[in-house]
Amino acid sequence: SPMNAIRPGLMSPAERLAEIVEILAAGVVRLRARQSSPLLPTGGDSSLDCTGDQSGHANSKTEKG
Repeated sequence: SPMNAIRPGLMSPAERLAEIVEILAAGVVRLRARQSSPLLPTGGDSSLDCTGDQSGHANSKTEKG
């Protein structure tokens, strides 16, 4: 569920606890997703199967006419 816009002082203890649990769970999911991605290169680079001067489009031949 989206973040609650209500001030914490107006929330019940159960609502505050539920929001904390939701935030922590999202953090754990992100951490596990990062750790379970050995195919992703480190350093933020991505790998493409073409060199910089090649097109990434399926129909890379241009028609002149």
